[in-house]
Amino acid sequence: MTQIEHNINLPMSSQNLELEDIVKTYKNNYSSILHEFISVQSDFLSDIYKRYDKDLDAANIVLYFARNLHGKTLRERDKDLEFNISFENFWKNLDRTEQDNSKIIEIAESTGLPKETARRKVNHLIKNKVLQKNKNYIYWSPPPDGRNSYNTVVDRQINQISKLVQTISFYLNFKIPKEKITSELKKNFSFFWFHYLSTQLKYLKMWQKELNDLELILIGLQCVIQTNLDFKKRNINFEDHFFTTKQNLEKLKLSDNFSVSATSVSEVTGVPRATCIRKLEKLNKMKIVKKNFNSKRFQIDLKNFQTNALNSKKISQNTIEMFSEFFLIVLKALRRKDKD
Repeated sequence: MTQIEHNINLPMSSQNLELEDIVKTYKNNYSSILHEFISVQSDFLSDIYKRYDKDLDAANIVLYFARNLHGKTLRERDKDLEFNISFENFWKNLDRTEQDNSKIIEIAESTGLPKETARRKVNHLIKNKVLQKNKNYIYWSPPPDGRNSYNTVVDRQINQISKLVQTISFYLNFKIPKEKITSELKKNFSFFWFHYLSTQLKYLKMWQKELNDLELILIGLQCVIQTNLDFKKRNINFEDHFFTTKQNLEKLKLSDNFSVSATSVSEVTGVPRATCIRKLEKLNKMKIVKKNFNSKRFQIDLKNFQTNALNSKKISQNTIEMFSEFFLIVLKALRRKDKD
């Protein structure tokens, strides 16, 4: 029985679709779905890194303010079911919404940053006019010249998420057209983006706690992407991905074709090459990646595959569960729309 056939008996109704169905489907088709997921995550992190002065900690704080804004917008929908929460109407909603004030301690708690680091980053964002401050009131309101570039980036992210949701729907035997998913995400933008940014905040907080350096996850993902190209060919499921025997390890020996250079990582992520070299060397010392001293290229350290942070089974399980909750929200909305 193939893995796709294994999923044919999953429930087709939005009322019957449960979180465990998505988690199970994700795990059964792990290497295939993971390949798309880490590509989406790489692009998302690269986008916010470049947008917010090459500082993922600062970008994480902006995500916190943006998430809260979408939440406040949704409260307007509670009062008026006709309230427009679309992507097209987003900036109008921002300009007329009185955002809740946020305390530094709340920002630190949501992002996983130390309180003084959060304070310093907030002040930097205020200085760069990404955040605004009126007396003790801090809020997010990008200047007009930054709104078009924001729209371009988010539009691309919506399309990437739509493709990922379509892939998951395929393995669930839903077969939802990508254009339909994109249309729904844009029409109810603040609803979906509130949940999406909430998920990203959980994800980044997890990695902040694990690595204490978000650039390491952005750079490390580039190595994972290359390694998973080999895994994807064999459609490895979740349990087999975390092999324990020498025989399995032998099967996963990788060539230099599945490695990265500091230059290629810099080109993809926007992180300066010198920083990429330094971070890759740090990942090498942590035995997360290993370095070929002849080619000066890096790849996932398969010898320590089971124990390194980037491939930890516990972290991978947590990641699957937190993003599956978001996928469930999207798929239920789409299936409900079909019934309507």
